[in-house]
Amino acid sequence: MSNGLQSGIRTRTYKSGSIIYFEGDKSEYIYILKSGRVFLTYTKVDTGEEVKEEVRQGEFFGVKSALGRYPREETAQTVGETIVVILTLADFERMILRNVNIVRKMLRVFSNQLRRIGKAVRTVLGESENVNPDIELFKIGEHYFKAGDFSKANYVFKKYLEYYPETDYGKIAMERIKTINSGGPVKSKAAADDFEDFSMEHDSSDVFSFDEVPSGSKKLPDKGDINPAASSALSSEMDDFLADESDSIDDFGDFGLEEESKPKDTIKIKFEDGESAFKKGNFKGALEIFNEIIDSGLPSSDRDRHYFIDAHFYAGVCYYEMKKYKESMNLLAEIIKNWSDSEKYKSAVFYAAQIFEAAGQKDKAITYYNRVLNIQPTDSLNGAALNKIKALQKGGK
Repeated sequence: MSNGLQSGIRTRTYKSGSIIYFEGDKSEYIYILKSGRVFLTYTKVDTGEEVKEEVRQGEFFGVKSALGRYPREETAQTVGETIVVILTLADFERMILRNVNIVRKMLRVFSNQLRRIGKAVRTVLGESENVNPDIELFKIGEHYFKAGDFSKANYVFKKYLEYYPETDYGKIAMERIKTINSGGPVKSKAAADDFEDFSMEHDSSDVFSFDEVPSGSKKLPDKGDINPAASSALSSEMDDFLADESDSIDDFGDFGLEEESKPKDTIKIKFEDGESAFKKGNFKGALEIFNEIIDSGLPSSDRDRHYFIDAHFYAGVCYYEMKKYKESMNLLAEIIKNWSDSEKYKSAVFYAAQIFEAAGQKDKAITYYNRVLNIQPTDSLNGAALNKIKALQKGGK
């Protein structure tokens, strides 16, 4: 084998006892176990103990050191005749863009590494490894629930019921989901006024109050949002979320880079269907699709999270076009309060201003149009907001 990296995905067969790579080797190849058995041997940092870990069929190995371009941290050895798939970094990057299953299998490997790190940390700290994964998972859902991040809380509680339906916390998780689906807990009269008492018949002084810079605004949620204090306990849960023993290396087809991925009923496809109905003026049909996306809970991938957030916006606009202003305001509020860096944030604020205007709440409408004026970069919405302010100040609409 030449020293230079060869382009193209290929397979290699190893005899029993063969070394695929040694600890300390430098290489930018990434491997997938297609058939046979591979054991990774490494030394525990905290005890110096030699540990063997078996790679499961379909799993990646050698990923972290290849991506980080540093020496291998373990020795990979075969047991029995073994076939592995070998990828260069460029091949790997192209592949993960084509097939989400590959990303899932890669994350499974990282979850194993997180588990090892978590155990080592607990050992060094003298903490017990007897953690209850069901309790730790429930605590994560409870954290998001109390923080008002109901999309994440809903997702975690649903997963809790999926894996631990018969536990003591199962009933509480069910109640939490019901509370979230009913609009979330009412924390104060002002919060109740925001969403329950929105009316077209009077000018409430506190119908829809936000700080000028929302104190609860969050960046788009990412995979690192889990509380670090719970990360080691959560690591054992990650496999439950990711593992699917029905998956096999066949999920990747023949690894041809030119082969198109098979279409799937993904959130992207659903969103595009809803967007198509929306553009045709079929707001009722579009609303059903966008609500289905919202009800499915917060997705795990960054791309799908954008569709999830945009579904809130378009569902809110559908309600607005159907003159259901209260429902529209509730959805737009999710974006304004929680996702201030969303591309739809400015438009959500503009629609909120229009709802106040339609409700005859002139001062609040002007306040929100002014907020639009201050959002950069400047675009057509800034001009439209300025015209609205001038018209309202003159007493017109």
